[in-house]
Order: sequence, then C-alpha cells, then structure tokens
Amino acid sequence: MECLDNIIGISRTECECLAADISADDQVSISGIYLDEVEGGLKMTALEKIDCQTFVDKAKQAIKRAKDMFIEQIIAAYQTTDSRKAYEDFSGRIGKTAHLKTLTGLKQFAGLKLALNPIRGAKLVIKQIGLIISREQDVEVSILKFTDDSAELVDTITIPTIANMRSVYSFDKALELPFTSSSGEAHEYFVVYNTITHGNPRDNKAGCNCGRMDRILRSYLKAEGVSSSDIEALPLAKGSDNANGFFLDAEIACVTKSMVCNILKLDDSNTVAHAIAYKSQELLIEDLLSSPNINRFTMMSKEHLYGTRNHFRKEFEDRIVWLSQTKPLAQVSDCIVCHDNRIMKTLIR
Repeated sequence: MECLDNIIGISRTECECLAADISADDQVSISGIYLDEVEGGLKMTALEKIDCQTFVDKAKQAIKRAKDMFIEQIIAAYQTTDSRKAYEDFSGRIGKTAHLKTLTGLKQFAGLKLALNPIRGAKLVIKQIGLIISREQDVEVSILKFTDDSAELVDTITIPTIANMRSVYSFDKALELPFTSSSGEAHEYFVVYNTITHGNPRDNKAGCNCGRMDRILRSYLKAEGVSSSDIEALPLAKGSDNANGFFLDAEIACVTKSMVCNILKLDDSNTVAHAIAYKSQELLIEDLLSSPNINRFTMMSKEHLYGTRNHFRKEFEDRIVWLSQTKPLAQVSDCIVCHDNRIMKTLIR
C-alpha cells in the first residue's frame, strides 16, 4: 500500500556493513521513526559487529509483515459486533448482452459511462470487457477516468470482434478502479471506442438485469451509454439506456485497504508509524527466538527477549484499539456503519 511506503526506516546509523546491505530507500522515514531506535528493541549499533547483514534482511521482512498485519487488524477493528457493512458486494455483469439492431446517429466516441457514487473505500474490479459491434475487426478500446472534468487514460485494450456477436477481452490481472480520489471526489469511468474507425455498436442495454444484483449495482453507480465528438466532453454528453455494445464482467466491494490511508491522514500523532515499528520489533524478536544463534546474535537472554516481544505486541494492540476508537468512522470509510461507542480518548503514540 503506497501510503505506508517509507512510513518507518530501518536505521540511519552509519556503519560499514550497513552501507553495503541497505538501500537509500530503506533509510528514509517519513515519520522520523527508525526500527533500530525503538526503545527497548534490537538496535543496529549493538549488532553491526556481529551480523549486520542478517539484521538488515530480517528487518526488511519484519517491516513488510508488520504493515500487512496492521492493515488486516485495523480493518478488523472497525468491523466489530456493533458494526455492519453499509453496502453489499456486487458480482456480475454490467451491460446486458441481448441486442436487436445496430445503433445509428452516434458521435465519434461512443461507449459506456460508469458514474460512481462517492463511496470511500469502494473499488470496482473489471475482469472482462465485452463488445457487440456490427463489424469483424480489431477494435481499440480506451478506459478513461474523469475527476472534476480532468481526463486520464487508465488503459487501452484491443478486442477482436465478430460481427453482431459477443466478443470479450479478458484481463490477465483484473483492472482495479477506486471510487474516489484522495480528497474524496467521485470518479467517472468511460469505456469507449471510435465509431468512425470501427463502425456502430449493437443496441444492448445498460444495467445488469440480474434481480437483486441490479439493486446492489445501483447503490454503487449509474451505468449509461454516451457518445461525443470530443473525448474530453464525454462527461457532458447526454446519457441513454443503451450500453453502446459494451458489457463488463465486474465485481464491486466495499471495506477495502484504502481506509487505511484515510486513517493515516487523520493521524497527527504518528500512532500508525509507532504501531508498525512496535510490530516490526515484535516480529524481528520472534524470528530471532527461533534461531539457534540467539545468544551470539543478540547478546540477550531468551527470558529478556520473550518479555520484550510481549511488550511490543501489547503496544501494537493498544494502538490498533486506540485508532479504531478515536478516528471517526465517518471520516475513515463509507463502507461500514456502527454505533459510536468511544472509550479510549487519551492520546497515545
């Protein structure tokens, strides 16, 4: 997760072996917190003459695992017995596949518009894009994102079509599209092609015609057909109930990892960074406890390390609880609703 990149560093200690085994990126700490400076933890200065390279390798692994565990546990902390998902997950087709005739009167750029609701934490995942068109050819399709009338090309694909038949492009890795910008503005996505180059599409309808899933889909977005002579003017084009030949195999889920970045924005006391640093030290010590070289490597007794590990584990858990109980859910995610029972107001770092 990009917002957690370089949230803590490994060390800023200048030692000969450190320079050989650690990258400049590993010495960057946005929070100013470094793993080997955590009070009571394993430190580079104590280890540089013993096994610096092993420490650096294990530290990198520990920080990565600590970030993953922080993401998992902070999300779980918001999903308590007093909470529920605000939105059901969607899985199905956007755009119907039934069609009767070829459309006429379309402008140069035609396709499917997905006007997303401003739901922070929601994500649209597209696995396949299909097209029903009146010609057999290779059709270049553009996926565009608009926010505040600013266009961004997300991806370009080529669909080999068969005249008046369903033709599908499958992504090797599903296309993941967030619902909102970092400031909470809703995105609009467009799947379009050039009708002048490739001809007109068939008249399949937007929506999914899938009962309960159709209702769920409408809670997330509005799908409609659009066409425009100017690709930049697509957001201003009048919508229709046609999908302009397109249909998508898609999933929409709420309560995603993006809520972690929203928590980080609200964190003015470096609590997230401290939590990750404590968990990293816990994992590093846990790793060393299973090593036959424990006394040579750490110069500490097993009993001391067990106590230190347990201390760091509790420090991490306390910060998970504090963050989940003091950062307003309404500012963190739109995907969960719960009772506002706040009990830990004391500042924690």
